Amino acid sequence: MIVQRGKHFIHYETHGDAAKPPLLLIMGLAISSKGWDRLPSLLAPDFHVVVFDNRGTGRSSRRGWIYRMRDLADDAAAVLDALGIARADVFGISMGGMVAQELVLRHPSHVRRLALGATFASYRRGHRASPADLLRLFAGTLMLRREQTLAKLLTSKAWHAQNRARAVQWIHDAENTAFRFAFAQSMAIARHHTLGRLSQVTAPTLIITGDQDRVVPHRNSEVLAQAIPGAKLVVLPGAGHVFPLEREPETIAALKQHFSA
Repeated sequence: MIVQRGKHFIHYETHGDAAKPPLLLIMGLAISSKGWDRLPSLLAPDFHVVVFDNRGTGRSSRRGWIYRMRDLADDAAAVLDALGIARADVFGISMGGMVAQELVLRHPSHVRRLALGATFASYRRGHRASPADLLRLFAGTLMLRREQTLAKLLTSKAWHAQNRARAVQWIHDAENTAFRFAFAQSMAIARHHTLGRLSQVTAPTLIITGDQDRVVPHRNSEVLAQAIPGAKLVVLPGAGHVFPLEREPETIAALKQHFSA
């Protein structure tokens, strides 16, 4: 399914019964909604799960050179509007967590409950990856041993050592986009700064992170938890950036408990 957004069009899909509570999943930098792997189907028995490809990825339009986080958030709102969903639970991971922050701030009536995974409130004031890991991320985006490089960086060292083939298959299936559009999304990340506005968030919020995340260090989640009134923080010991892949049962349990409260 497609929704038109100005010069862009956004591809989206649904999983599960439309009579169930709606749950919007927002993916991170440079990959399509296929990066959710099994999560949508595993959540579908309890929720009407909606996934979409951020502009520049998957089957959404690929155009433009620099994106803004507010436009990505408005894309997400347009998907909900196209489905006639007035209010949904929302889970965003990494860049998707930044999109989710803008969504709840720009369209607060659309968000019932919020979950933010492996993300931060401000790039310029946040805790960043090490220079070496940023270089690996850049190299992976430029297709220098792309899938192997990204798979190793986005997962914890311990999990990757035991699941090398699984990690590479995941990043392959996630349809990593071309450098131009990864750069366009990166510009949205570089300018992301919601820190001073997060006190306005009234949706009950869960924040999840892994303490072995090398891309968005887990201290950023602590900052989010302090900035959003009443937010609950869950730290998964030993988990890397893509904790839903590494710690699938725990992720599902945490989301179900939060969204079903």
